[in-house]
Amino acid sequence: MITDRLKKIQERLAETVRQLPPKLGEEAVKFSSNSFNQQAWSGNSQETWKPRKNPTKWGKSDDAGRSLLIKTGQLKRSIRITRIINNVVYIGAGGADTPYARAHNFGFRGKVEQNVGPFTRKMKDGKTQQVKEHKRTIFQNIPKRQFIGGDKDSPYLKARLRRLTILELKKIIK
Repeated sequence: MITDRLKKIQERLAETVRQLPPKLGEEAVKFSSNSFNQQAWSGNSQETWKPRKNPTKWGKSDDAGRSLLIKTGQLKRSIRITRIINNVVYIGAGGADTPYARAHNFGFRGKVEQNVGPFTRKMKDGKTQQVKEHKRTIFQNIPKRQFIGGDKDSPYLKARLRRLTILELKKIIK
């Protein structure tokens, strides 16, 4: 009778150990997605994101009240589990559709070459002028706005993962 109960607990433990890495990965994805809502990274301290410069000065007026790093939501949706190898879960963001993810997460400072397509410019005297396609080099300074990291980067994430693990292990005994 005791051996049967022990076997059932061992089976449930083995099943939980198999199912735990994807669950922990999903929890890490939720934690990283939550950074967009907080507009901060919960690392060793709450690192709030640097606000954007005055967008109405040179940009579009609809950017004034918009959340940081969210225009279409594509970057936030790109956070996912990339792979699970030997019970180690890797989460990542970006891809072909969001190549700017790394620049925003770690910050970027350097020269970038831009391809400018042909367009029509309106002159001060009211006339229009055709501008040819060309390239230009600009100096970019994108501040670090971390939204993804590991449990070594954040004690809050580590605590959430530990809490989920304990909860899952308690279910075995019940």
